[in-house]
Amino acid sequence: MKHILCIGAHPDDCDLSIGGTAALFARRGDRVKFVSVTNGDRGHFAEIYAHDRASLAARRMVEAARAVQVLGGEFECLGVPDGEVYVTPDLTERVVRLIRSFGTPGQGPDLVLFNRPNDYHRDHRYSSQLVLDAAYLLTVPLMCPDAPHLNHMPLFMYWYDAFREGGEFRPDVRVAIDHVMEVKLEIALCHESQLFEWLPFNAGTLEQVPVDAEGRRGWVRDRLERRASAVRSRCDVSQFTSTTAHELYSEALQMCEYGRQPEGEELKALFTFPG
Repeated sequence: MKHILCIGAHPDDCDLSIGGTAALFARRGDRVKFVSVTNGDRGHFAEIYAHDRASLAARRMVEAARAVQVLGGEFECLGVPDGEVYVTPDLTERVVRLIRSFGTPGQGPDLVLFNRPNDYHRDHRYSSQLVLDAAYLLTVPLMCPDAPHLNHMPLFMYWYDAFREGGEFRPDVRVAIDHVMEVKLEIALCHESQLFEWLPFNAGTLEQVPVDAEGRRGWVRDRLERRASAVRSRCDVSQFTSTTAHELYSEALQMCEYGRQPEGEELKALFTFPG
């Protein structure tokens, strides 16, 4: 069993970015954990939440917990207010403890997935930087001595994005998610406050959101499939590809040079899924 730790800035980040790959790991019998650095208490427009951000945070925690249950994983929130992620000594140490505590003591997770540090959203950028800053410190015994240091550096990988500021995404691994697209859809549908309210409002497309459950399901399916199809075409060349015979939908990953650099059989074993 492998230990797969996914760290995002917001309660829906891991789900929408890497939910298919996470579902494949969970289906294989691996332990999967999603972590949100923030509680998501500003991701909305409704007046009620302007006066009661705690109720929005509570709603988003319910959505995130329900979503991770779909794939059989775990969820944790570090509780930072939305829009207030900064790289501080305290938060860096919390991330060190978080990573060290997941998996076998002294070994930690086998794989840590997160977004690249070049991103449009400050919370995303700084959440990524927190993971990068924690990476080397994981092996330093006198840093956070209350949590056993790691003798085994995890593999750190970024999930796909289309940003070009700071360099384009490099697809080292492409994972076919055709067999788990329905699972990713179910995961996504749990985040109602985001997919049907906040994100369309922020994009100026709120009037396009269907009002009925069947229409909403098809609306989200279409967006997930279009993104996964685009990843498949844009990440055609990769160091390793976990594919199906007629692959249509993909998620892609880029190895971060701050962690282990597995090659060949080790990488193949990590990203080979039954069926």
